[in-house]
Amino acid sequence: MSLERQIEFVLRDRVDGVEITPATIGLARFNEFNRQVETFIAGAAKLKVDDVQVRVVEGSYKIIGALPVATMDALEPDLRTLQRQDSLGEIDPKRADVIAKWQARSKGNPELRYQIKPVGVNIDTVELSMSTDYRIGEIVPWVKVEKYLFGTVMDMGGVNKANVHIRLEDTGQVVLIGSNQGYLKEHSNDRLYHKVLARVEAEQHYRTRELRNLRLLSFEDYAPVYDEAALDRFAEAGRKAWADVPDAAAWIHQLRGGAL
Repeated sequence: MSLERQIEFVLRDRVDGVEITPATIGLARFNEFNRQVETFIAGAAKLKVDDVQVRVVEGSYKIIGALPVATMDALEPDLRTLQRQDSLGEIDPKRADVIAKWQARSKGNPELRYQIKPVGVNIDTVELSMSTDYRIGEIVPWVKVEKYLFGTVMDMGGVNKANVHIRLEDTGQVVLIGSNQGYLKEHSNDRLYHKVLARVEAEQHYRTRELRNLRLLSFEDYAPVYDEAALDRFAEAGRKAWADVPDAAAWIHQLRGGAL
């Protein structure tokens, strides 16, 4: 595997007049920053980070990541977009969330700066400090939508906040959908561990299609049935219609002019 592309994540600050370094950083801040770096690299696409090799070096608190070329290629468009400070609505939502948190933290501390430095590519350092102003521009990344979700109810209820956990049929992902206790009590009907069609309202990211803040509007009637006898009749009719065609696939191929 090629690990030729490097990127630096730098945290600069002073605590009680002492510069933060690998030797002086507190455990909570160490864990927080490292997790945020991991989130930034992985993004909403959850890029594999096990292949990212890191080392911590002097220069305030600095992480140097050696990334597979494919991982860095996935990061580059967002790093280029971040050359504009009105770009938070246009980049990966997980990365935008990290940038927004660093921006908010730096606003109250003139000593605090965060930097993202791509190495070996023509992209300037992205810096968050008291003087920067990263924000959402004209593109609003999250839009309100109504969706139908099909899957299996894994859990439902809640003492303080009622919600439903549904494992989606198409992706296997378990999503958390907010609801209210009254509706669930009235419409539960032994739905636990059964397949349901749920109508929800949510916010959807325009680029990644990720959903957030899901809320249950209703369970829809879902009872897939088919007439087996009718299906058999259609199949038999098809067999008779194609009886004089020795190779149906070859015939269709010929009709298409040899194109697949």
